Amino acid sequence: MFRFEFYLRKNKMLKLILPVVFPSWRFFSSIGASPRIQFAFLQNESDDPQLWQDFRPRPERVSFVEGLRRLLWNPQWNETLYINTCAEHLFDEPSPMREQEIMRRILAAVSRGEITSEYKATFLLFRICTIIRDRNEITQPVVFVSKPEALLGNAL
Repeated sequence: MFRFEFYLRKNKMLKLILPVVFPSWRFFSSIGASPRIQFAFLQNESDDPQLWQDFRPRPERVSFVEGLRRLLWNPQWNETLYINTCAEHLFDEPSPMREQEIMRRILAAVSRGEITSEYKATFLLFRICTIIRDRNEITQPVVFVSKPEALLGNAL
């Protein structure tokens, strides 16, 4: 009798510990389109963008040491995830606050020197594309284009 009670207690403990060790991934209701943020520099506000560049593209390779460092400290990736979340919310419900937040983060990257232009630019705009995979075909439709924003003191 004592062994059976011990087994039940131990089994309850396993039921409590297993979800911590092996979490459920059922919280993804569906996997939707993946947003990509691209930006372009303009010399004049009325110009058409000539060259769209990916904002913080993922590196092709990450060394083992760099991977370990990123596990512990990677604020830029956290910010990129936040910007992508803002972009996803713009799909569902356009909001000036989210548009301004994305633009503010891109302008901050310009002021830090993370983003540079080859020519004298005075305006910047961004767009959001989605990557949609349908069997073997990958499409990348543009779902949002921002208004041009003056670079002010950050003119490149």
